[in-house]
Amino acid sequence: MRGKIILEEAWNLSRLAADEAKLYASIHGAALLGKALADIDGRIAAMDEAGVEMQVLSLTAPGCQGVSDPVEAHNMAVESNNYIAEKVKANPSRFAAFAAVSMHDPKQAAKELSRAVIELGCVGVMINDFQSSGPDGNTTLFYDNPAYDAFWAAVEELDVPVYLHPRLPSKLVFDELYRDRKWLQASAWGFANQLSIHILGIATSGVFDRFPGVQLVFGHMGEHIPFDLWRLDHKLDRDRFPEMRMAKNKTIRDYFGSNMHITTSGHFSTRSLQGAIAELSSSRIMFSIDYPYEDGLMEGSTWFDALPLSQPDLLAIGRENALRLLKLDRAPHNMKPGLTLKELEIGGLGG
Repeated sequence: MRGKIILEEAWNLSRLAADEAKLYASIHGAALLGKALADIDGRIAAMDEAGVEMQVLSLTAPGCQGVSDPVEAHNMAVESNNYIAEKVKANPSRFAAFAAVSMHDPKQAAKELSRAVIELGCVGVMINDFQSSGPDGNTTLFYDNPAYDAFWAAVEELDVPVYLHPRLPSKLVFDELYRDRKWLQASAWGFANQLSIHILGIATSGVFDRFPGVQLVFGHMGEHIPFDLWRLDHKLDRDRFPEMRMAKNKTIRDYFGSNMHITTSGHFSTRSLQGAIAELSSSRIMFSIDYPYEDGLMEGSTWFDALPLSQPDLLAIGRENALRLLKLDRAPHNMKPGLTLKELEIGGLGG
């Protein structure tokens, strides 16, 4: 398939790329990962080969969320947004960007997001799970707290999605859960385990009821949530938990119909995708790769192009859902909606 859109694709500032890459790669692989994170212009040839028309760029984890000093975290957000906006401006037909924000102060986060969207042209915001805070960095801030209503109100007014992305656990959580099982703390299990709690906290705190226009995106085939929907809704007993602020007539499944979306980033399993479609429908799923943490663009693209799905499902997941949610048909990106199956070289069932 040509014309694909991918939207969990990381980058980093050159001055940070090499050191932060060591969080996720072996010593020998960190240099290559750091180089790939910092190199944006060099991605186009690989995009062409993989049939990717648009790559939505986001500051890699932990980004601003890993900076416990509020001033430093905000300065990182401003610097990152200014930098990536210039990269997108140089090639808007191939790149778009999610803003970065510090979440220490909800009103400041709302203001920086507004600047990034209105002045810089960002198409949404990527937030890397909880915000580290406090003098030792062990205070964690979560966005289901009512104090963050000012931020969610701005998100709704700006009409852009929030992409919630995982990060490594705090030191306290690491010491309790992962010290003796380090291999489970990150992408193998811990990322989804931790982020799903935050996502469900936002849903059950009533954020989507107070701000029904908010759109939340998360990757890795839904961070385990789609496959537990029945049990979640079966066990969220309002009589047992009267303090739960989620609307009494709503279920988590309902929010997938109105407020939540998933991507395939770093999870190239045909059976998992078929299960997610069965639970959510193809209208709530978007193709993504998770570059450069996945090795190149071809593995994910080759998998997607060969999927035994209907052509309408491939078109929706591979292009149209993201184009619509991120408004990529508008200037300066000007992507064309409604391209034909033939124009996009879509295979699939019936192809």
